[in-house]
This record gives sequence, C-alpha cells and structure tokens, in this order.
Amino acid sequence: MRVIGQPPLLRKINQRAVLELLRKQGPMSRAELTRALRLSKSTVSQVVMSLLERGLVREEGRHPASPGAGGPRRRSVRLEVVPEAGFVVGIDLGGTLLRAAVADLGGEIRARHTEPTEHRGLPELLAQLEGAVRQVMTAAHVPADRLLSVAVGVPGAVSAVNRCVQLCPNLPALQDVELGRLLGDRLRVEVLVENDVNLAAVGEKWKGCARGVDSFAYLAIGTGLGMGIVLENRLYRGTRGIAGEIAYLPYLTSSGPKPLESVIAGGSIRRRFGVEARDLFQAARAGDAKAIEVVHEIGTALGWAVAAVTVLLDVGLIVLGGGIGQNTDLLLPRISAQAAALVPVRPEIRASALAGEASMYGAIAVALRTGRDSVEEMGSYVALTGCD
Repeated sequence: MRVIGQPPLLRKINQRAVLELLRKQGPMSRAELTRALRLSKSTVSQVVMSLLERGLVREEGRHPASPGAGGPRRRSVRLEVVPEAGFVVGIDLGGTLLRAAVADLGGEIRARHTEPTEHRGLPELLAQLEGAVRQVMTAAHVPADRLLSVAVGVPGAVSAVNRCVQLCPNLPALQDVELGRLLGDRLRVEVLVENDVNLAAVGEKWKGCARGVDSFAYLAIGTGLGMGIVLENRLYRGTRGIAGEIAYLPYLTSSGPKPLESVIAGGSIRRRFGVEARDLFQAARAGDAKAIEVVHEIGTALGWAVAAVTVLLDVGLIVLGGGIGQNTDLLLPRISAQAAALVPVRPEIRASALAGEASMYGAIAVALRTGRDSVEEMGSYVALTGCD
C-alpha cells in the first residue's frame, strides 16, 4: 500500500515511531498512539494500515474502554508488534570467546551460542562468524529469509570513515579489515560492526543497570581496557571512532608514565605477576597480603581513571564491567577513596548488570534497530543514532 499525503521519508519516520513505541510500551490502541506521538488521527490510521498490511503489527484483541460521562464508548482495538516478522543476530567477538544470540523483533533471545575465538587467520575467522550465525538460527528454527541484520562487537576501534577495524591487538587478523562488508557478502544481509565496549554500553542502557540514565560511561577492565560513552542517550564515538580508548592514557607510576592498560588490565597482571586476574582476586579474598597490595594498586589506578572521566565528561554514572571490573567488592572502596581525593564530586559507580553478556546484548540492540529499518524498507540511515 502507498500512503497518500505523506512524503516518503516522513512516512518511514512515522512508521518507525509507531513500531518503537509499541515495542517499548506493549499493546496500544490507535487513540493511545495518537496521543503519545502527537500525530493526527489520519496519520496514525494510515501508518497502522500500512504496518498491518506488511505483517509488522497485528490487532491484539478488542477490549471495552472505560465508560465516560456519556455512557459506555465503543470498544478499542489494541495493536502489537509481530515478533516473528523478522530476526536479528548479535555477536560479541572477543579475543578469547565468541558469543552469539538470535532475537526476534520484540527483543526476545531465542537461542545462544558460545565458543573459543578462532585465531588462525581472517578466512577462518570469517567462516567461524558465519557458522555462529547459522548455528543460532538453526537452534531457534529461524529460516534464512527471516534474518534481517547482524551486529558484531570487536575488540578494537572502527573507523568512522571507511568502517575498517583499527587498534585491534587481541585479534590482529581484523586490523584494517572492513569486516561488515565481508561478512555481509557471506550472509547477504546488512552487518554492522562496532567496538565491543561501545556495544556493552548500549547493552547496559537497554537491559542493564543504565536503564533510564541519559549520560554515563561503561568502563571495561578485562584482558584489555576500554570505555564506552553515552551522552544524552546517544553513543559517542568521536571524530575517528576512537573515543573511549583510555588504554592509551598515560598513568604516572614510580618508574615513570605508562599506558593505563599496562597497569590494570588482565594481560599486564599476567605479565607482571605470573597469575591470571581471577586467581589474583581469589587470593586477595583469602587474605594474601601480596594479592591485596596488587588489588589496591589496581583500585588506585581505576580511581584516577574515574576522576579523569568525571572532570572530562561529567557523567552521572560509571558502570564497571569486564572480568576485573566486576570485582567491585574489592575495588570499589579504593576507587572511591582515590577519586574523592582528586576531584570534588564523583559519579555513582555500579557493577555491570549483564556481566560477560553486555556486548552481546548491545549487539542485539543495534541489530534490532537496523533490522527494523530493513523490515520497514528504511535502509540504515538511522542505525545506532541512539541507544534506547
């Protein structure tokens, strides 16, 4: 159906607005949509008719409206999104593990898959990514023609100019690779590639501890170190796509300035002390004096990072994620004390609510936004403009 009277772009924007509202709020009547979106009745009626014909929404049922002063009114029909109209896949491609999940248009995860990351080379890695997509789709009984989009989080920056992966030491096979195009050619759908920590921030905004927070930073401390920034409900990447790459921040140690990552990340802990980070924190909880000293050193460096983020961004919340960042029981007192000694105010600090799945959830959120654009024949011009 061609809706008369609305320019194509405006029509698509209105369709998107209706779908997003139904997804967030659940079933709504045409009258409720009209009031919530502040559109005319005729516009909402045209948009709803188009979405019904495309199979993107359906009538949930009929229920009586509350009687007013003039007696009972006619019964209203509530509309809801059809989750099975399409599916998306989100992938968190880490240096150690690959996590993938397929979700319907309502955001419900239908199947998950986890496996060690392939390190032999780019051809093998591309084959692994394609295989992971096929595997979760098969597990969820999703036919190939229902896959609308895929989003992949990578442990590196993504160029804002050519969408190539950069600064990716944990997966060198991806360096200067346009992963989205290569994987999209294999899957024949749009593939969006984004920094994994940025996606973790999106995931916390969507399903985690940052819901309802307009501006916050997600600080990931694991094998490496990175930060995702959300400002006024929008993911901030910077001019070149490297905003939040705080691993390179110089941190003053007793032997001179060093990159912050070399002091607090899991790789540096292994190199400096010969133990894995998880074992270090277990030893500290058991009372080992040396382990406690190292944990305090990490907490002090993180407190300095929190202070720096506070004065630069003035966010109200910092979320700690990653295998090291999740140890807030040991780290938070030291972080708070160090930050308080450096700056007059500090944001609230919380542990990630999604733990190791934050990036995967963020990838699903981004793929959903792109996928809904695809199913509405809208292209990708609005993909990842926000994180709601």
